[in-house]
Amino acid sequence: MQQIERIPPAHIGLRKNWQYYVYDTLLAIVVSLMITGVIYFSHLYPRISDIIMLQLIWIIVLAIWRSRYAAIVASLVAFLSFNYFLLPPLYSLWLDDPAQWVTLLVFLITAVVTSGLAGSARKREEQERENEHELRILYELIRVYNTTDDFDAQLDIIALSTLRVFSALGVRECVILMPDQDGKIQSMADAPIRVDKFVPNAEELRRASTVFATGNRSIMLDETVPHALVHFIPLKSANRILCVLYLRVVNGVPWLEDQEAMQKALVEESSQAEFFWTFIEQICSLVERSLLREKLISSGS
Repeated sequence: MQQIERIPPAHIGLRKNWQYYVYDTLLAIVVSLMITGVIYFSHLYPRISDIIMLQLIWIIVLAIWRSRYAAIVASLVAFLSFNYFLLPPLYSLWLDDPAQWVTLLVFLITAVVTSGLAGSARKREEQERENEHELRILYELIRVYNTTDDFDAQLDIIALSTLRVFSALGVRECVILMPDQDGKIQSMADAPIRVDKFVPNAEELRRASTVFATGNRSIMLDETVPHALVHFIPLKSANRILCVLYLRVVNGVPWLEDQEAMQKALVEESSQAEFFWTFIEQICSLVERSLLREKLISSGS
């Protein structure tokens, strides 16, 4: 099972909370004011009439490095600080020369548009890298799966891979639940690797049985662990339910908190959520393939 380590985990991405925006705001304001300060104390303006282009360079760097939001904040600060400290009358936001208004407005529009274009290019590049990363995950999953023909080992690979890939989303446990010959739901594979086989409790068995019978996803609160949820996801083929995927999520990403949030993430085309379900579809096809092969072996013997 060491080959599982070749499968890279999914990227969680940057959570843009209020601290993120505070940092970007302070960075944009402080550096823009520093650039204006250097120009002011060095008396570079009006000796070098195009010295304001230094601000434009910083704004483009900020858009590529941080975000479009930070670049727009820097554009506004550059516009106001240049007006206040460098253009006559000094220390006033009013300008006597209409031509200077035109120059500043052209700079502001150019800075905002340029930062938008640079930010869009950065976003496209990030998306391309993420798509490449996701393709590698799926490729490595199939490659590792194909290293064995043993039914139990294949299910173990699927469970371990799912845990590894989505650990960054908060997944701490993955179990493949299937009915035995008597129709009782039991664990066929579980991750992480443990000494004792995973045994679901009575409520988990009831939920898993209901999900297997109806084909509808279910989420339950795990009261034994703070901020923990258990997802029961049916893995379906074209005409039947193959098994139930049990995922224990602790301190997970917000869109895994309930069914409504998961659906909303798909509607909003969250790349993270879309890849989650793409991966689920992939392991569903692998489970179906393993079950079919096991059935052919059993019928042949």
